[in-house]
Amino acid sequence: MRALLLMLGLPDMSTPQLVIFLAIVAVGVLLFGWISDMLLRDGAFGIILNGLMILAGAIGGALLWRKLGYTIGHNPALIASFVALGAGLATLVALSALRRWL
Repeated sequence: MRALLLMLGLPDMSTPQLVIFLAIVAVGVLLFGWISDMLLRDGAFGIILNGLMILAGAIGGALLWRKLGYTIGHNPALIASFVALGAGLATLVALSALRRWL
């Protein structure tokens, strides 16, 4: 787990900090899943699946952003978090459109 966090650019954390971080991520995933469930209505997959799709897209977007090595602005962590959020939402919208199309 720590190797994944280091790949995403997060600092090495002690176990209590890691537990708190994962709890915050879980609450954020459920919150984004709930909001996207309200916005997508019939095209949504449910709160938990929506949140997991957003999380998977965000991890993929963050890894790709770090791999490409772009630097924009004075705060690269903030830009990377916006890129991760955008990638997660784009993944959810693409999968929802694919579900409606098929």
